[in-house]
Amino acid sequence: MKKEDTVKLISAEGMEFVIDKEAAMVSQTIRNMLTSPGGFAEAEHGEVTFPEISAVILEKICQYFYWSLQYSRGKETDELFSFIIRMVFLSGRSTYVVRVLALCCIA
Repeated sequence: MKKEDTVKLISAEGMEFVIDKEAAMVSQTIRNMLTSPGGFAEAEHGEVTFPEISAVILEKICQYFYWSLQYSRGKETDELFSFIIRMVFLSGRSTYVVRVLALCCIA
């Protein structure tokens, strides 16, 4: 796989997740960072740093991106709610998880 076909997502701890660019584009926020004119550093380097998102949560977000590509939207709402519940359980902070989902997954 070519470097331009991947994106590196970096957690608060510095953990790096290299994922398919197509998967990262599930997030409108990341898509805007990578495709908007205006010289975002993220677009130039193919890296997005999330200083407030832990590695455990960012890993789940990456899993969500691939899950979203695999399944059509709207049909697997039970699985989506299960995914969200697992994220809340892992973080122990529901408000934090809602913010992360708004930023990365649903935005």
